[in-house]
Amino acid sequence: MHILVVSCAIGVVSKFGVTIGKMDWLQDRSSWSLASLDGKDLGSFDFVVATDKNIASQKVSGLTGKPPPLDLSVFPHLSAMIQDIPVRPCFALMLAFSEPLAMVPVQGFSFYNSDSLSWAFCDSSKPGRHVPPNSQSWVLRSTTEYASKVIDSMGPRKPSADALAKVAEELFREFQATGLNIPQPIFMKAHRWGGAFPAISIGGDDKCVWEKNMKLAICGDFCASPSVEGAVLSGMSGASKILGCLNLPSGL
Repeated sequence: MHILVVSCAIGVVSKFGVTIGKMDWLQDRSSWSLASLDGKDLGSFDFVVATDKNIASQKVSGLTGKPPPLDLSVFPHLSAMIQDIPVRPCFALMLAFSEPLAMVPVQGFSFYNSDSLSWAFCDSSKPGRHVPPNSQSWVLRSTTEYASKVIDSMGPRKPSADALAKVAEELFREFQATGLNIPQPIFMKAHRWGGAFPAISIGGDDKCVWEKNMKLAICGDFCASPSVEGAVLSGMSGASKILGCLNLPSGL
């Protein structure tokens, strides 16, 4: 559960690798009390920024066996907005080639007339990536329609190795159909991404859900647009809201 906590007190300590299991609003103190998934008290905080769309969803219970961190019975006005945000699935295909794709003149491109592929990107081109000499990695992303069709046929269970291998072959054949002389990869693996992209944006013009009276900002791509850019803009908006409460210039 991705939650950033902000305390105005001196001596703030950063904690990583801690899953938030419960968050309670203390009205008399105007602050949040947070506990880890194993029940450990993590302290009180002036502001909370939550970036997980499932912060109040019962889907969390299926993974943890415990209620979601945010109890919507205490905040009923948020229920219709964040309880269950619909998502669009996709499949991702990871590819590694023994040499760079010389016939592909760009590092990424979109597909506009494909039933199965929507996007391809050269993963080796990302800054700071260690790339072995004379090799190159790519990631392909399926269309929502293709992923939905495959998932409907296999059901909600975890896909088998054979099912993923079939998806990988189908997506790779579509990649080869571009006519860009794509060779056989030395590594190929498909991954189901069931909750890949939010189907709606709930943040409106603010690009985040801001509860000023409770000093709570809910941010993420599901608040702005289903992209990395949307997630960044949402987080910046949430930060600006908090800085405004502290009478500090946002600079964002």
